[in-house]
Amino acid sequence: MIIPPYLKPGDTIAIAAPARSISFEQLQAAKNWVEAKGYNIYIHPDLYLVENQMGGSDSHRANLFNELLAMDNVKAIWCARGGYGCLRMIDGVNTNLLMHHPKWIIGFSDITVLHNHILKNCGQAVLHATMPIFMDQKVGEEYESVGIAINSMLDVISGQPNQFNLKDRDIVNENNFDGFIVGGNLSVLASIVDSASEMPFENAILFIEDLDEYYYHIDRIMLMLKRSGRLKGLKALLVGSFTNMHDHTIPFGHDVKAIIRQHCSDGCYPIIFDIDAGHHLKNMAIPFGTPVSFQNGILTFATK
Repeated sequence: MIIPPYLKPGDTIAIAAPARSISFEQLQAAKNWVEAKGYNIYIHPDLYLVENQMGGSDSHRANLFNELLAMDNVKAIWCARGGYGCLRMIDGVNTNLLMHHPKWIIGFSDITVLHNHILKNCGQAVLHATMPIFMDQKVGEEYESVGIAINSMLDVISGQPNQFNLKDRDIVNENNFDGFIVGGNLSVLASIVDSASEMPFENAILFIEDLDEYYYHIDRIMLMLKRSGRLKGLKALLVGSFTNMHDHTIPFGHDVKAIIRQHCSDGCYPIIFDIDAGHHLKNMAIPFGTPVSFQNGILTFATK
């Protein structure tokens, strides 16, 4: 895997909107936070275009993203928000540009499409981390929580030590392991199966999270992954937050943990629940594609 160059204060981070649209006002809090840390924020003049829910047409979003990929002075691209739209523009993204201008691609949720496409086609590490929209209109403790998440993102892209202490987590088949992490939003991962954007899970550490889904939908996806053999050969499974899950009047009968335990029972790999990443305010940054090791309850990400 290629690890993009690490950033230093004074470097430029560009904002992109490859999925839902973003407004000037919605970016200001996060922009101010990152600039206060010494980084420059670049906003393309056409970033705020809107077409229905999305940040301009599919071709516009792909072309704008390609412009940012080609810019030498841009050292990282921070996606403004998720929602939906990356799947519609991904085939217009020129991943060859990353070969000449490697840079961190940052975001999560719908950005799972971009992350897996880049991992698969470029072999370049990417970063699952919070996005600017999550700081919009936050005050007090909520603002500080998102700030902690942004700081963890800045630590990773600047090459600072990064560890998760998981000693108090719910762990199945606890054992030490090492490798690199792939994955992202579970529903989005299901949407790229058998496409040019699907990154294989075999011999990797799979991370999953999701938002606003029914339990049966999570069950359906986990069964699809199991029956297709995609849950075989994992080194470990990391389970982030599954936020705002839903049930019907007649209960499904299993929550997310029970569903995952059931469909991963054939594997002997470790499963670690309650990772502090996903759709909640303190969404700690997790690099995909960089070496990582789990030793005695500590998950450590390589920085060089």
